[in-house]
Amino acid sequence: MEFASKLIRGKEGFTLVELIVVITIISIMSVLAFPSFMQSLRRARFEKTVGEVVVLLEKARTQALASELDATQKIPPGGYGVYFDFTNIIPPTAQKAVLFVDDWNAAKSKAVKVDYADEGIVDRVMPDGIYTHGSDSAIDTVEVNELAYIRIFKLKGDKLLDGTPWDHVTDNKVILIFKPPYAETTIFGDGGVTDADLKSFEVEFKLVTEDICRQIKFNRVTTTPQIFKADCSS
Repeated sequence: MEFASKLIRGKEGFTLVELIVVITIISIMSVLAFPSFMQSLRRARFEKTVGEVVVLLEKARTQALASELDATQKIPPGGYGVYFDFTNIIPPTAQKAVLFVDDWNAAKSKAVKVDYADEGIVDRVMPDGIYTHGSDSAIDTVEVNELAYIRIFKLKGDKLLDGTPWDHVTDNKVILIFKPPYAETTIFGDGGVTDADLKSFEVEFKLVTEDICRQIKFNRVTTTPQIFKADCSS
């Protein structure tokens, strides 16, 4: 009878001590695995952000080639563009890439109007080739460092005419414009048509928690953005 009683008790499950030991082991394993999980999460978010920026470039060019209509159901003569803002200021969401329609003239503070017949050409408002925050129509935005650990590390390129290196490290901006119907491409450095006219540019992104960098290269001739691993120390 005593033997049978032991067998029955053995089938009742874990003892309290055994449960405490198992829970302790699971807790320790969770604590050890959490940093690795967070590291993988940050890396995945980093790669996703860089990929989203490439999508903006490809989408702007595709929309120009397709001569897609803007919000007013017209083909925008100014084209579609992507604006990179490198501003190193708080809040961390200051760094971004914006896909936009060039439908505002900043100098004249007016919306673009090129197709009305009741005014002369001199009175028409033409696209200016730049991005005016809050005025040009933004289609999509990628907040590059929305979680504070992804940053635009560098914007650089080559000037169009003489190939002179164009390389600014702080407060830099770049605008790409793709004009319908052939996606004619223009690249402006420093964010304005009076500044550096570039034949190519590179934008580097840095995962600051692990010192990992990625580089997007874009050439106005090939117009195909490519992602490369980059040396963060350069």
